[in-house]
Amino acid sequence: MSDELKLKVPALAKMTSDKVYAFIVMAFMVFLPVAEIITEIMTKNKIKVFGPRPPYPSYFQPYIVGVFGGVLALVIILTFISRIVNGFKFYVADVFFFTLLGFMLLSMFCSVNFGVFAGGSKFYCERPEIFLCYYCLYFAGTMIEDSALRKKLFFTYFAVALIQGVFAFLQTYKIELAYCLYFSNRVSSRAAYGLLQNTNFYGTLSCLLTAILSGLFIFSSKLFKSKALKWITYVAALFVFYTMIGSCARLAWLGFAGMNAAYVISLIIMRKSTMDKESLKKITIDYIIMLAGYIVIIALAVLFTNFITGRIKATVNDTLSKNVSDKDFGHGRGKIWKTEIECIKHHWVTGIGLDNLAQAFREMPGWHRGDYVQDKGHNEYLHLAATQGIFALINYLSLIIYAVSTAVKRIFKEKDDVKRCILWICVTSVAAYLCQAMLSSSIMNVAPYFWIILGLTTPRTKPISFKKG
Repeated sequence: MSDELKLKVPALAKMTSDKVYAFIVMAFMVFLPVAEIITEIMTKNKIKVFGPRPPYPSYFQPYIVGVFGGVLALVIILTFISRIVNGFKFYVADVFFFTLLGFMLLSMFCSVNFGVFAGGSKFYCERPEIFLCYYCLYFAGTMIEDSALRKKLFFTYFAVALIQGVFAFLQTYKIELAYCLYFSNRVSSRAAYGLLQNTNFYGTLSCLLTAILSGLFIFSSKLFKSKALKWITYVAALFVFYTMIGSCARLAWLGFAGMNAAYVISLIIMRKSTMDKESLKKITIDYIIMLAGYIVIIALAVLFTNFITGRIKATVNDTLSKNVSDKDFGHGRGKIWKTEIECIKHHWVTGIGLDNLAQAFREMPGWHRGDYVQDKGHNEYLHLAATQGIFALINYLSLIIYAVSTAVKRIFKEKDDVKRCILWICVTSVAAYLCQAMLSSSIMNVAPYFWIILGLTTPRTKPISFKKG
């Protein structure tokens, strides 16, 4: 190695440190909702930008996701250059990063309509640069190993939860900054959509945020020294949970149930872990306190709103009524799922094309121009298989299994309680998201928050050895 190259190595290492990854990710997380606030203010005041008409909500967010994806991609390239200079290391997390990119590109190039995406760069479509951002956020999450930085990331989630939650809370009392873009899909004039313009989308995000904030309180005995901060977190978790209920999104209930199931199971089996009994007792008590808070909020929602009772009635009608067609079942989910399954049968290798689900409807027998089409699958797993193929779905599920299983092993064996609790929060948050994903769609201003957590869940403990024997 030359002296000149040696001088460059320290700078390269600093440019690709976990601190750099963490601050880029935190800036991105906060910038998304802040940009939406600015856009909605501009919309309300009819400030003209980029043309004769004011921008519609979420106008800037796809560009923000694309730009940050590009910035992270550059840092990742520098990371691999740094590894080559300092002695090459390759991890399982890196393998998944490249396989995710590979299947995405394969689907794009093998698309039935190459170069055609759902809606240009607007609204909630997922063009290649959006997926690049997802996967770069995942990579960044795997690179952030320092516990202090991970805690800062969680506090950024806390900030996002408050920003989104304040607007969502006001919406439950019919106080809005700007109109709801998807007003026709809003089941109640009081239903909350936060800064996402869609109640189901907010249900997904608030479910994930509730899981993270709840985890911060449940493990506060290990993460916080301040009692005041502990109880502030408790109030914030219940506040966001209320707005989650206020979204009237039944998919969020499924995610919430998944999170609690993960906690109950983990608390039972953790009795045989290396964690001392007193610490585990404190965590269990805090979980029970958190659960009691949930119950109180649910009771208040049942007594004073129709957020829960109205959706229960709709669910009963969906499942028991004999007059419900595929198109009507689950607000159209029956028709969408049926179309996706048919699509998978015919395009199972590479999918019908990246962000091209609408084409699957056009290929259905009897379809005519002007008939119903849908860009979003309302089931992330079916949507992934339909648009990117079965092998892409297998790769994604393999990543989930690897990330969760190895994280659980580390939770059992980890001697540092702070690291252990941070991983525990990640696992339960992933469980919440994966459960609600059975009814929801991946969108560019919610999915990034999940990919960060998935990255934090995936360990970088031991590089892959390329030596024989």
